[in-house]
Amino acid sequence: MDHEFKEMMLDIKSNPGVVQCCSVEGREAALRVMTRELEKCEKALNEYLEIKKKAFPRFYFVSNAALLDVLSSGNNPPKIMPHIGSVFDGVGDLELCHSASQLKSIHEGEGDINLGHPEAAKAMIAKDKECIPFPYVFEMKGAVEHWLNELVKCMQYTLKIALSNSMADAAAWELVKSREDWILSIAGQVALVTSQIMWTEEVDEALEAVESGNDDALKKYCDLCTLRLDGLIKLVQGELSKGDRVKIITVITIDVHSRDVVSALMAKRVEN
Repeated sequence: MDHEFKEMMLDIKSNPGVVQCCSVEGREAALRVMTRELEKCEKALNEYLEIKKKAFPRFYFVSNAALLDVLSSGNNPPKIMPHIGSVFDGVGDLELCHSASQLKSIHEGEGDINLGHPEAAKAMIAKDKECIPFPYVFEMKGAVEHWLNELVKCMQYTLKIALSNSMADAAAWELVKSREDWILSIAGQVALVTSQIMWTEEVDEALEAVESGNDDALKKYCDLCTLRLDGLIKLVQGELSKGDRVKIITVITIDVHSRDVVSALMAKRVEN
């Protein structure tokens, strides 16, 4: 069908008069056949794309043209990277590397010096350039919708470990590492989640102390909140990268709200 249409257009180019072009015997019938065939192709294509979208639902966020580009480049991850931001809203890129199997083939003398395009990733990079390393090298092999599903699991596992490590560090804020140093060493959203979990636990502990007869427990915790807030304010007054500044200002905003909630609990004499 494509070939026939191109042949027709070449013929029209050599004789471009409108009346002559439209008067050629059999041309209307040929165009109708092409239209029918094109509709069949489009229907079959849409059915094929629907199968892929069901296999990896995030494909619904990608245009059909971009999706075709992704599917046709499934075995060439660098070509998919321009579309990764459409599939994962917060991700701008992946830090690619060569897979273990590629490196092994070179080591065993099965390939030449040229490793070809990378087939693995070792970190995810946000659109604001924040980078979070994966706990293992993630290999991108097989059908693209399959390894993208596995990539989601890898991302979730990475953040689970990051949050677990962050919570362990937060438990020793005033003992091992200051909160200011801690916040500079982790990802923004992990810092926010950890801070809010810690605040919830600490408020619970303060309220339990009040119930046990320690009337100053909430006031002491409110003072601690103010002290931590002052530390972040001093930090943001110094030299910081753009990403760190945005992260710290966001945590400060949440911290101010958290301190105000503790002050309100004190004012209303809440005990449990």
